Parts: sequence; C-alpha cells; structure tokens
Amino acid sequence: MLNYIKSELYRAFHSKEIHETAIVLTVLVFLMNLILRLFSSMDHFRYGITSFSYSMLVAGPMIYCYGAGDVAVMLYEADNRNGTRGNSIACGISRIEIFAGKCIVSLLTSLGILLIVMPVYIVSAVLLLPKEGPVEIKDLLLEIPAVSLVAVAALILAIVLLEVYDKVLVSILIWLGLLVFIPKALLLAGMYLSDQSAILLNIARWLPANFFSVEMQVNMSECITIWSTPEGMAKCVISGVLGILIFSIAGVLLLRKRDI
Repeated sequence: MLNYIKSELYRAFHSKEIHETAIVLTVLVFLMNLILRLFSSMDHFRYGITSFSYSMLVAGPMIYCYGAGDVAVMLYEADNRNGTRGNSIACGISRIEIFAGKCIVSLLTSLGILLIVMPVYIVSAVLLLPKEGPVEIKDLLLEIPAVSLVAVAALILAIVLLEVYDKVLVSILIWLGLLVFIPKALLLAGMYLSDQSAILLNIARWLPANFFSVEMQVNMSECITIWSTPEGMAKCVISGVLGILIFSIAGVLLLRKRDI
C-alpha cells in the first residue's frame, strides 16, 4: 500500500490539472486584492479593505469542501476510463487499500494547494489593502481548523462515490445532494414541523451546510462566525469527525462487498 501511495503522490504532484489549479487560484486571489486596491481610489467605493477581501472566504466555509471534492475528482475521475484501478487490483492491492490511499493522496494534494494559495491571499491583502472593517485576519485563520475536518469528510465522501459509481456526473450529483441539498431540505422540513417535534430540526442544525449559514453573519457591518466561540468551534470539529467516521465506514463496507 505504501508503494501505491508513493506512486499516486508522484502522479498527483506532477498532474497538469493540479498545477493549473494551484496557479489559477493563486493568480485569482492576488488579482482580487489588486483590483480592490485599484478600485479603492474611486469615490464611494467602500470594498477596498482587508475586511471585504477576507469575507470572500470567511462568509463561505463550504468553499473548502468544494475545493476538496474538486481535487478528488481531478485526480481520480478517469480511473474507470483508463483502467487504473483495475491495474492496481491486479497487482494485489485491495479496493479498501486503494480507497485509503486515494484519501491520503487527495488530502495531501489539497493541503499542498492550500499552503500555496493562502499565504498569497493573506500577504497580498495585508500589503495592498488598508486594515479596516469587521472581518479580521484571525477570523480567516480560525476558519481553517474549524472547517478542515468537515472538508476532509467531504473529500472522503467524494472518493467513496467515485469508487462506487462509474459515472462521474452521478457521483457529483449524489455528493451535492448529501452535503448541500438534503441538509437544506431537512432544515426546511424541521422548521415546518418544529411545532410537533424539534428532533428533525436539531439534526438539521448539526449539518455543516446548515450551521455554516444559519449560525453565521458575515458582511460589511458585522462578523459573527460559528468558530468564534468554543461551543461553535467544538460543533465544527465534532461534525467533521462524525462525517469522517460515517463516510469512511460506509466506504469500507461498500468496497468490501466488491472485493468479495
């Protein structure tokens, strides 16, 4: 398995798509801050400050999940088409070992992209924009540990679906359904049935897509993040750990059936 991970890491870090993604994201965050700087000289333009720049990410924590899922798709969406998985299985590597290896490689690749993009984001904002507004750099930095485990869970789910389904589009739609659409539907149903029972609403409030939106308020006037309190940070961490356990166990059970 170790050799499989090494070979996949080599492939990932020499992937043209991964290189292009890292470059494009780095250029985009720098250009965003540069454009905010250039437009700040215009009358009545109040967005050329660090707060607005940071809020682009702080207000949307699910961006980390989308990024992690995208890395998984870039690395492994062609496995069925190219027969890569079949070759690995023929070499004596089990589907569960392949699954674990892909999760590790995707995680390290995502971390590598983050370590490239985030410093450019922060440094360019600090150097180009005045430090003003409610959203501060600590809100952005605390977002990373708060969202990281949830993003890992989203990445594992993406790998599970890519391993189970042959069609990438099916995997993406189910991924979006489980992480976004179903949680929103449960929240609406829970609010509608709250007079009869609060169980469904309480469950919905523990789903990241819901508490990242309902329990946060980030704009030009205020910055209320869920991870700004110990209780909120704990909720993010616990939700991420539960997601990792649930999706990992589901992946092992589904792939073990295929090995039998």
